[in-house]
Amino acid sequence: MDAENHMDTGQQGTISRTRPASPLAAGGAPVPDGLLAIPVATALIAANGRILHWSPDAEALLGYPADRAVGRFAADILVAPERRTEVLGLFARILEGRPWSGVFPVRHRDGHLVGLDFRTYPVLDREGSPMVLAVASDVSEVRRLAADLAVLDGFFTQSPVGMAVYDTELRFVRLNEALARINGLPVDRHLGRRLSELLPGIDGRAAEATMRRVLADGRPVVDARTHGWTAADPGREHAWSVSSFRLEQPDGTVLGVSTTVVDITDRFEAESAAEAAQQRLALLNEASTRIGTTLDLATTARELAETAAPSLADTVVVEVLDGLVHGEPAALPDRVDRSAVLRRLAFHTVAGSGMSPVAPVGTVQRLHPSTPYAWALSHGRPVLVPRTDGAAMSWFTDDPLRGGEIRAQGVRSLMVVPLIARGAAIGTATFFRSRTAAPYGQADLALASELAARAAVSIDNALLYTRERDAAEQRQRALEVAESAQQRLALLNEASTRIGTTLDLTITAQELVDVVIPRFADFVTVDIREAVLTGEDPEPVPESGAVPLRAVAVGEREDGSPLTGAADQIGETTHSAKLYAQAMRTGRSVLVPHVDEPELRRIVTHPDRVQPGLDAGIHSYLMVPLLARGQVLGGVEFVRLANPERFTPADRALGEELAARAAVCIDNARLYRRERDTALTLQRSLLPQDVHRTPGLEIAHRYLPSTVGDEIGGDWFDVVPLTGGRVALIVGDVMGHGIRAAATMGQLRTVARTLVTLDLDPARVLRRLDEATAQLGEGQFATCVCAVFDPVDEECVLASAGHLPPVVSEHDGEARLVTPPPGAPLGVGGVPFESVRFPLREDGLLVLYTDGLVERRGQDLDEGLELLRETVTHRQPTLERGCDAVLGALGATMGQDDVAVIMAHAGPVGADRLATLPLSGDPALLRHAREFTRRTLTDWGLASLVEPVVLLTGELLANALLHAGSPLQLRVFRGALLTVEVADADSREPRLRPVGEHDEGGRGMLLINELAHRWGSRATRDGKVVWFEMELPARSSY
Repeated sequence: MDAENHMDTGQQGTISRTRPASPLAAGGAPVPDGLLAIPVATALIAANGRILHWSPDAEALLGYPADRAVGRFAADILVAPERRTEVLGLFARILEGRPWSGVFPVRHRDGHLVGLDFRTYPVLDREGSPMVLAVASDVSEVRRLAADLAVLDGFFTQSPVGMAVYDTELRFVRLNEALARINGLPVDRHLGRRLSELLPGIDGRAAEATMRRVLADGRPVVDARTHGWTAADPGREHAWSVSSFRLEQPDGTVLGVSTTVVDITDRFEAESAAEAAQQRLALLNEASTRIGTTLDLATTARELAETAAPSLADTVVVEVLDGLVHGEPAALPDRVDRSAVLRRLAFHTVAGSGMSPVAPVGTVQRLHPSTPYAWALSHGRPVLVPRTDGAAMSWFTDDPLRGGEIRAQGVRSLMVVPLIARGAAIGTATFFRSRTAAPYGQADLALASELAARAAVSIDNALLYTRERDAAEQRQRALEVAESAQQRLALLNEASTRIGTTLDLTITAQELVDVVIPRFADFVTVDIREAVLTGEDPEPVPESGAVPLRAVAVGEREDGSPLTGAADQIGETTHSAKLYAQAMRTGRSVLVPHVDEPELRRIVTHPDRVQPGLDAGIHSYLMVPLLARGQVLGGVEFVRLANPERFTPADRALGEELAARAAVCIDNARLYRRERDTALTLQRSLLPQDVHRTPGLEIAHRYLPSTVGDEIGGDWFDVVPLTGGRVALIVGDVMGHGIRAAATMGQLRTVARTLVTLDLDPARVLRRLDEATAQLGEGQFATCVCAVFDPVDEECVLASAGHLPPVVSEHDGEARLVTPPPGAPLGVGGVPFESVRFPLREDGLLVLYTDGLVERRGQDLDEGLELLRETVTHRQPTLERGCDAVLGALGATMGQDDVAVIMAHAGPVGADRLATLPLSGDPALLRHAREFTRRTLTDWGLASLVEPVVLLTGELLANALLHAGSPLQLRVFRGALLTVEVADADSREPRLRPVGEHDEGGRGMLLINELAHRWGSRATRDGKVVWFEMELPARSSY
């Protein structure tokens, strides 16, 4: 370098450092100083050592401003004293024309040493005087810069990442081999050219637009994605991540753009696959919510098409087998030519697809079996046509119309997927791509198949619904005319369950009223003939005149009606109106569709009711006679007021059917009442009509038939006087209801009464009664309790056949339950019965009853028994009042079941009614017994009976002496009859036997049999008692 090239010729005598205008050479090699911007200090030193020029970088490096450095000796301010000699010698050599370079420590203004890398050059001024030009840089910066340059160069050349430097015109300045390999071009082909000029397989203009934005605003762009192909791999699309940064000098001068390029094809493809899978899943999720929101066939098909486009297709067509739409469940492709008749349900295309429908929605077409549509239907598998090239278009060889449209409309790829539901193909979904360049692949086919599978279920449901809807619409059209008839049938059906729920006549009539209001009529009355109300057969309707009727049910709408006051009231008896009587005589209903004043006069029973009827708004009237079993029971009037519809002939038929059903129920109630009254009469006739008074025992009894159940029960009681003042008390309950139960009860009562009069023990009575019950017929059972009370011994013997326990109350004591061995109900058979004995002394009380007294639904039986015991404990002033108290306390008067009750109160037996003589083996006992008998009868005022009674008593005693050893006791008792009893210790019963003319014995019992009213014997614990009875004189008091 010569002085002329580096000296400033101005008067200042200084040399300035200059920089190139552009830091990047055209050839692509960067200028280091310009690119790296390292501070370089320059100074010009005269031959005498004074500083003539001092640059700003020199001030930056050493701290001396120019005005403090120029004119001073360099050795004085810059050189350490110990090296001054060395520096002056070096300076002299440079002045002699020998340049020098190297590293030398220079003193900073603040005193510390700075190592500088020097370049020194000898120069001459204009006069030819020598000077020294010194150029220096901080040695540490220089070394760092050298290291950075080495690293940068190594990174640029050895990095696997593509790197490039572009100038401000976006032309390649420098790039590494990695980028050259990515682009498939050598490095020198890039330099000086733009990206868009070199790589047609990528969108170069978009990349250059990004770099321009970086140049403009200085904000880097990191990880920008781009894809395409390059010469390095033209058959495969790659993806790259590109980051761009602006290059600029410290002063802000923009130098260009640097980019890094990373091939992320594998990651891109994985991300794309994941994104595609996510999109497919999202599409399937969307399909789950969008497809099948209704049961409309067209809507469901359209939902499938709209869901698939544009996510999966540019255009979607949905078609189903036409036969299925018309209700043919097995509508498949034709079995002969395999063609398919399809109905188009949906066509949906996105904007810009360029496709239009070959046939409008709703069109029915027969498709050739070679088409992919018919093939997919017949085989149940999808058809994939990735590209519509020559080979693929062979599908449409036999369908040139569709093939031509596919070419004309620019279809690039298509899929035909069968819609399969319940194992059968019901149609097809076709997916077209015309705008989208990517061909369909297997993943698309799988997605389409899944969509089709989900949609097929909804479409099949819609088909089923459509068929059912169409069938329903046809039925509806067919039933529109008969709609009112259907309502009538419903009303009749309801009437069948609501009318006649009881056998109460008035309730049945009210049920008819409740059923028909307001659906059939606004106001209804039911009138019944008087004979029907009493259970009798009504007489034929008179040929003329009015018919007496009683209103048993009246009803109206809930909103009320002014007609109520003008109509018959429940329980009111009136004579029928003319129209009413006419219907009852003919047995035919009367319909007045439109009621005017003249017609209303024929309808009402009194002229005063015409105007109220008009005011109430009567506009239509129907009267139907109640006919059952050939008899006219009454009539029903149906009136419409608020309902604007008039009665029609169909309404007449309905009214007649309703009335007929109600009439049968009413007649059943009438017959039931008659039968019940008959059974009740029979039952009461079979019960004791009069209970004979018995000395020593007062009896009160009650029988209450049920008023709640359908029929009466088989409860009974009986009081049977026995010999010697004893009384048998019997209470029983036949299981079942009605006449049969009443008849069974009568039979059992008769048998029981007969048995107890034979002086059998209660257990034996029940045993024989059990046998008799079994002979009455299968399924006949009864419970029974039998008690025999002896007022003389003040003792009661009792046996039970499955009956509830009697209640016994002693004088001033608590009542208690007598619990004999319960035994089994009568009719079971094979079960033994046992008797129990218990005292019943004077003022004692015995209560026998049936289960209707103590059993209540929802109440424990023990509660009823305890209440009965408590009630009996609290004595009433009279036995009759005590009986009523028991019935009232236990709610028996409510009539939930039949109730039979006997209350027996033990009293004293007076001396005028009972006389007893103990006997012994004394031979004079016959004389004493005759005298005792004569005296007793005389005292009782029965002198007329003395002789026969004394005679027969002697015969009894003689018979006892002869056959039983000795009599034990003689007892005379006066009740309704005079009874004489002889007790002995022999259990053998006396018998009548023929007596010959010459026989000496056996004549006594024959004499007793001839003269006594009745005679007999009964077993006792100690033997037996033989007795006879004599009728009392007519005037003797009982």
